[in-house]
Amino acid sequence: MPVSSYKYLFTETEPQQVPVITQRTLRELQDIMAAEEWLMLRHAEGCEVFLVSDAVPDEHKLRIALRERKLLPENDGDPGIVQTSREAIGRFLEIAVGACGTVNGVRLMEMLQREYSRMQEMGAVGSVLNWLFQRGIWLHEKVRQETTFFRFAVEPAAVIDELAQKILGSQSRSRLVVIGNSVPQMHIVDELYRQGYRQITFLGGVGELPGHSVLPVGAGSEPSSFLKKLPENADLLLAFPSATHHLSEALIKERLSGRSKSPLLVFDFSNDIRNLSKINKISDLYVYTPDDIQKVVRHNISERKGAATTVSKLIEQEIDAFYRWHGSSERYSFAGIIGASPQMQRVFEMISRIAQTDITVLIDGESGTGKELVAKAIHTLSNRAERPFFVINCGAIPDNLLESELFGHTKGAFTGAANAKEGMFEAAHKSTLFLDEIGELPPQLQVKLLRALQDGEIKRVGSNETVRVDVRVLAATNKDLAKMVETGDFRSDLFYRLNVIQMTLPPLRQRADDVTLLARHFMDKFSKKLRKDVIGFALETVEMLRKYSWPGNVRELENAVERAVALAVGSRVLPHDLPPHVLNSAQPQNGHIAEDDHLTLKEVERRHILETMEATDWNQEIASKRLGIGRTTLWRKLKEYNMIDSDEDI
Repeated sequence: MPVSSYKYLFTETEPQQVPVITQRTLRELQDIMAAEEWLMLRHAEGCEVFLVSDAVPDEHKLRIALRERKLLPENDGDPGIVQTSREAIGRFLEIAVGACGTVNGVRLMEMLQREYSRMQEMGAVGSVLNWLFQRGIWLHEKVRQETTFFRFAVEPAAVIDELAQKILGSQSRSRLVVIGNSVPQMHIVDELYRQGYRQITFLGGVGELPGHSVLPVGAGSEPSSFLKKLPENADLLLAFPSATHHLSEALIKERLSGRSKSPLLVFDFSNDIRNLSKINKISDLYVYTPDDIQKVVRHNISERKGAATTVSKLIEQEIDAFYRWHGSSERYSFAGIIGASPQMQRVFEMISRIAQTDITVLIDGESGTGKELVAKAIHTLSNRAERPFFVINCGAIPDNLLESELFGHTKGAFTGAANAKEGMFEAAHKSTLFLDEIGELPPQLQVKLLRALQDGEIKRVGSNETVRVDVRVLAATNKDLAKMVETGDFRSDLFYRLNVIQMTLPPLRQRADDVTLLARHFMDKFSKKLRKDVIGFALETVEMLRKYSWPGNVRELENAVERAVALAVGSRVLPHDLPPHVLNSAQPQNGHIAEDDHLTLKEVERRHILETMEATDWNQEIASKRLGIGRTTLWRKLKEYNMIDSDEDI
């Protein structure tokens, strides 16, 4: 499934108001380009489009389609820059990591995150872009923590912010004054606003002030015929060319005398100050020119080359990993967890964001939703992955033994303690400890656990000696810990310490599309284990699996499929192979599967295709003729509805 990217640079800067892609426009574009997945980043300077399709779409056709929908300027007729395969995947990962190396690198990364969420809600992204986005987020955290790549200011706004923090301190308390206007450089003001500068005033003559629609929140503008004096509260000054407003030595001295010992930081893009010969001798005045800023940028880019090389190698490794994943049977798997539904994609995204940190995570959800699998995925994607993953079930061990299991004991600490023993916390030093059923932890152990989390210190049972441990703790529960805090059954301080990040796993009944994926996964697993030749499910069986509410969630589904595979005679699982309670819940007294009163168009289409495939013994050639569609279209539909493996040929 090729990935391609198309980059268009606008010859003229577009207005700040960027058109929003509607659901209708998106569907039209996907149909025109025969794209299964679509993501577009559009800003004032240009746009980039990422497509996932069977063949590389024609750039000219895309350009015309975008222009007809006002997504490209009419006067921009230049062909886009086309990248395919590894280059396109690398470009996507560069943006996701924030390693573009351009002025808008960080802005593009944030734009990608916003647009990905929008396109996910609109159904425009699928398994390929999901995988790339999640790995990109994970890689961003890895680069941020393990390299110096993001520690260098390589953009003008970042250099200005770095100097301002050293001289002025907090951004939020610094007053930024912008004089005049310069369209090519006004993005610097936008970036400073993003970085925390909230007190901004624009000064300039009529026609030089930015419109109110593009002013940052909280900013003000003051038109005047000429500049009489600088605002007394000005801390940071950006001076752009102005027909009416010019800086002078007298103006600057007046501002400095009005606030004794309060420095003034000036970035002169107007050439006014550099022409004042004595300006550098004024105390508490710091003046920088564009040349000064560019010198810092060039120096930092040079210093960052080593880290940039490391990032490039990491991206290349991720591209290789993508092709291994894409060519495997794990197309809908993330770190060992099966799921293609939007709910699970959000879970995968959260795992990608937090795995590289040492932050404590509380995973909650109904029994059988896969809390331990999520904890294992966090560990696998962390920088502790080379060490074993440790698990302890707080509800499965008697209270009098649980303390020893967690914290260890000394020889003779209690009856039967013939030898000293290290506990889970010591064993998990430099690794991850998963505390399952944390709601069952007795009150006396909650205090010891809190100390271990806060101070990284434990004491073995029977010892006064403190042991330092470096352990990342993940906890899980199917109880409402907040209510337990209210009733006094769980310590509030421990709850807040555990609940730094809360991940709630959706029950299986809320992600029906994943039932088929999971059932196929378990069918393959148990067919191999039981040495059976089961290769699929009958149509009625699939409908029953989807209809059942699965109160035991994934664990119950796994047990049901194991039973069905064991009982199956032939190549397909039939309804009577399912457990009686699953069979009875989906089948009323007349023996027919209960029908929904209201079916969506997609559900009607899915059922019709399934019935046709069953009637033709899954012969795609015959089925496509009966359905009146092309074989390639049928193949796409079968993949869309998870009826065949994603890597199965047409």
